[in-house]
Amino acid sequence: GADVTTAISKAADVAKKNMIQVTIDNGTVAHEQQSKVSGAIVLLKPAAPGTGLIAGGVVRVVLEVAGYHNILSKSLGSNNKTNIAYATIEALQSILPKDKWHLAPVKKPSQSSSKKTQAAPSKAKADAKSKAEAK
Repeated sequence: GADVTTAISKAADVAKKNMIQVTIDNGTVAHEQQSKVSGAIVLLKPAAPGTGLIAGGVVRVVLEVAGYHNILSKSLGSNNKTNIAYATIEALQSILPKDKWHLAPVKKPSQSSSKKTQAAPSKAKADAKSKAEAK
């Protein structure tokens, strides 16, 4: 009896210290998000008002506690409840609100590929020069 009470109070203290803020947009998430922790993969999708929480087990509990009302979700990979809970929390943390979308960094593949093609010939020229000097 007493051991259980102290364990619950300690767990509540740890939970209060590790609280996170999540963005709720009309009761749902702002965009689709997928997260992986160990083998557990959780996919969260926004849903229309009135849809409800389409989630099972641990994902439903985490979303209810966070205050969401309309979300579609799918758990993939591992069935480990702890990892699914951590993956759900990680997915919720990585969701950007709509007003921050324009500030998100955008990867430009054209610049990185041009740098790679420029670096290769210079290395070949350097190798050719070193072979010519060795002779």
